Amino acid sequence: MKLFLRSHLALGLTVIAQGVFTWIYLWFLGFQGWEHALYVILMQVLFIFGYLSYRWMEEYKLYKWIASEEDGTRIVPNLGNSFFSKALQQRILAEKSASDKKIIESEAVVKERATFMNQWVHQMKTPISVIQLMIKDYDDPVFQDIRKEIFRLEEGLKTVLYSSRLSLFEKDYFIESFAIQPFMQNLIKENKRLFFQFGVYPNITMEQEELSITSDQKWLKFVIEQILANAVKYSTKKSDKLDIKVEAQSEQVKLTITDYGIGIPDQDRRRVFEPYFTGVNGRKYHESTGMGLYLVKEILDKLTHEFSMETKVNEGTSFCIYFEV
Repeated sequence: MKLFLRSHLALGLTVIAQGVFTWIYLWFLGFQGWEHALYVILMQVLFIFGYLSYRWMEEYKLYKWIASEEDGTRIVPNLGNSFFSKALQQRILAEKSASDKKIIESEAVVKERATFMNQWVHQMKTPISVIQLMIKDYDDPVFQDIRKEIFRLEEGLKTVLYSSRLSLFEKDYFIESFAIQPFMQNLIKENKRLFFQFGVYPNITMEQEELSITSDQKWLKFVIEQILANAVKYSTKKSDKLDIKVEAQSEQVKLTITDYGIGIPDQDRRRVFEPYFTGVNGRKYHESTGMGLYLVKEILDKLTHEFSMETKVNEGTSFCIYFEV
C-alpha cells in the first residue's frame, strides 16, 4: 500500500492544487459561499478516491510482487488486469526468456571448457608419469631437481583442474560422514614423495582415533594438499617438520596444520586469499601461482567449513579447519 500511495502522490497533490485553484478562482468571481467551494472539493475527492480504488484493484498484484522480499526473479506471477500490468508482465517474460537462454548458453560453454581442461590435464599426466618412471632409479642431484620440477608441474595441473571444476561445484560434490584418521593417513601416504623431496616430514597427532567429520572427500583432499604444499615449500631449508593435529572441540572437529617456516609478512596477510596474489614470499621463492590459497578459501566457503590462519614471520604458519561432527 505504501508503494501504491507513493507512486500516486503526485496525482493527489495535483488534485489538491486544482481544488485550491478552483476555490480561489470562485472567490475572486464573487462566489464566496463556503458550501460551493466545499462541494467542489468534496466531488474532486470522491472522484480521485474512486479512481485510486479502481487502480488499486487492477494493480494490487503488481505492487504486491514489487514489494515482496522473496526471490521472484525466476517466476513471474500474474501482475494484474490493467494495461500497464499486462504490458509489464509481457516485457518481463521476454527479458526472462532472453536471460534464461544466455544462462543456458553460458553454462554450456563453461561445461565444455571444464570438460576440455579435464581431458587435457589427464593427457598431460601420461608424459609426467613416463618421466617419473625413466628417472626412478637415479638419485643424483640433477634428478632430484627434475623430480621437484615434476612436482611443480603436477601441482600446476591440479590447480588448473580444480579451478575449472570450481565453476561447476554445485554439480560435483558429495557430502558424507567419514572417519578422519584413515582419510588423513591415506592423504599423507599419497603425498610422501612431496615430503621426501623437500625434506620436510609431518608429525600427526590425533586425540581420538574414532573421530568422524562431514565433508566432501575429493574437494577436502585438494584443500589439505594445497595447505601441505605451501607448508612444505616455505619450510624447506629452515625446518624439517610440520605438525598435523586433529582434536575434538565441543560439537566440532578441529584440524590444524602447523609449519615452522618463513611465515607470511604482515603486509600480505589480508591479501593471501585473493586470486593471483603472490606476495613477498611468492616473488622471492618463485614458487607461487597466487591461486592455491584462493582455491582453498573458495572451496571451504562452498563446503561451509570455517577456517582460520595464524602466522608470524620467521616462526611459521598455522592453518585451522573446523568440521561439524
